[in-house]
Formats: sequence, structure tokens, C-alpha cells
Amino acid sequence: MVNNYSHDIATAFLAVSGATMWILLRKYQNPEDVETGVYFVKIYRSVTSIAKYSLIWILLAGIPRIIFYRQYEWSDMAGNLQVVAIIIKHIVMFLLVGAGLFFWSRLDKKVKTLKMKHSLAGR
Repeated sequence: MVNNYSHDIATAFLAVSGATMWILLRKYQNPEDVETGVYFVKIYRSVTSIAKYSLIWILLAGIPRIIFYRQYEWSDMAGNLQVVAIIIKHIVMFLLVGAGLFFWSRLDKKVKTLKMKHSLAGR
């Protein structure tokens, strides 16, 4: 059960990280201020770390969750309809992860440009 809860929490962290990346991408307007650029890069690194560790945990914790699904999570009352629900849930999750990766790559390009512009390579 702890594995299942931690898997769900990692999924939530990944979703929040993706939303944060999207917000950063929309709100940051490339000001000329170097201090703002340094702050932006630090936030990017933190969010990226959370997203990476969350994705790794989702993949690792997903293995035992798949193996023991019938034993711990299967509902006899829901029957085979829960299989359809799980398929739909995973399609939505894959789309969200894909969107997160898209915004992550766009934000990464922006960070690289910002580092070059303000000479922030070591920061």
C-alpha cells in the first residue's frame, strides 16, 4: 500500500512540476535583469529535479503495482470495467507527461539561451 500511495504522490509531483514549467514558460518575459535570470535558472533546476525524480519513481514503483494489482487493488464489484478505466487513466497520464516533456524542452531552450545571454554557465 505504501508503494501505491508513493506512486500516486510521485504522479502528483510530476503533474505539479509540469504545471510549474508551463507557468514559468508563459510568465517569464526575458527581462534584461541578470538577478531575475539567475533566480529563473534556480527555479528551473529545482522543478527539473522534482520532475526527474518523480518520473523515475513512477516507473520504478509502477512495476510492483502492476504485478500485484489483482491482489491489492482489484475490485470484484467493478469487474472488467475497471480495466477500461485504467486504460483511459493511463492514456490521460501519458498525454500529460508528453505535454510536460514538451514544455520542459521549450523551457530548457529558454534557460540555455538565458545562460548564454547573461553568462550564467556556472550558475
